[in-house]
Amino acid sequence: MISITPMDQTLLKQDIIEVAFGMGVWGINTSLVALTMYSLISRGLMASRSRQVLLAVVFCMYFGDCVSEVVYILKFIAEINNLGGPPLPPIQPGPQYFCLDIFTRINFLLSDGVVCWRAWVLYPRNKKARGLLVFCMLGSVTAIVTALVIQTQQLDKAKSGSLTTISNLTYYVPLLFTNVVATILVGARFWEYRTQILDQVYSGRLERTSPVNRVLVLLTESGIIYCFFWILSMLSSVAIMGNFAAEIFECVLPQLSCIYLSTVILVSLQKSFDINTVFSGQSGLEVETHMNFAKPPSNSQATVEMPRIGVSFVDRVRRVSSWNSVVVIGPGAESTDEDTDTTYSVKTCEAV
Repeated sequence: MISITPMDQTLLKQDIIEVAFGMGVWGINTSLVALTMYSLISRGLMASRSRQVLLAVVFCMYFGDCVSEVVYILKFIAEINNLGGPPLPPIQPGPQYFCLDIFTRINFLLSDGVVCWRAWVLYPRNKKARGLLVFCMLGSVTAIVTALVIQTQQLDKAKSGSLTTISNLTYYVPLLFTNVVATILVGARFWEYRTQILDQVYSGRLERTSPVNRVLVLLTESGIIYCFFWILSMLSSVAIMGNFAAEIFECVLPQLSCIYLSTVILVSLQKSFDINTVFSGQSGLEVETHMNFAKPPSNSQATVEMPRIGVSFVDRVRRVSSWNSVVVIGPGAESTDEDTDTTYSVKTCEAV
């Protein structure tokens, strides 16, 4: 009979909590992804390239999340089978390690790409802003690839199987910087829109019912929340929150990126405007140049002119139809109104 030590019992409880927490978050992610895909498909994929790109990104991120969750389940099964035996050796480079590490980093890169994309479309003619976003994305790609290579080389020297080492900061910091830059750019566009457009159209009153206003508020607030998420990720990478908390956060970390993207898409679709407003260059928010809006005339200045019909035309219609037929404007006999110098085509038909 296999004897289970108190240490084994503690590790078993931690493994159960970790897997249960990861599966719970994965279930939430699955529900949101299903709703997101259904919403995008029901709106029509062929009519919008943005929906096609978003659907592909969501599917790729969800596929990576499923692969990561399967790896954690296999790891949990291996630890269950090893109860009562010697401790398992540290994680070695292999199919499970590379699947977990590569798909996790692909999800992070895709989420950063979406964050930069939403800021990119708000600056259609600003080369400096777009250049900064390109620089941030190149930095994120370089950091992710470099961190993967360095961690693989140093894995044999690690004291434990945990992947949450301080070397992860080499890609957490660039990812956080990219999100901060994109959020600042979106916030700057929101402030510019509020000051330059709403102050002129609505006399300085912020209209909460404005679709563009709701889009920018959504993108700014979600960007701030996502930056906070990356700060927590950095804390988990240096094990400040403890090994157990770091392991749980490592398990749910790939899921949160996809949950964030799905939530933004679903909330945007529920705002009663096209998703192209958020993720397309045809956003209608063209405030790169100064625009001067003409003030509408007041009631005292406005003049209203009613259309006029010549008296001869009315008399002619009365004689032809004797008010018992229907006058149809279309192909037929021409009738000339001498007062208004306008030629009419009149066709009579008997009243029913």
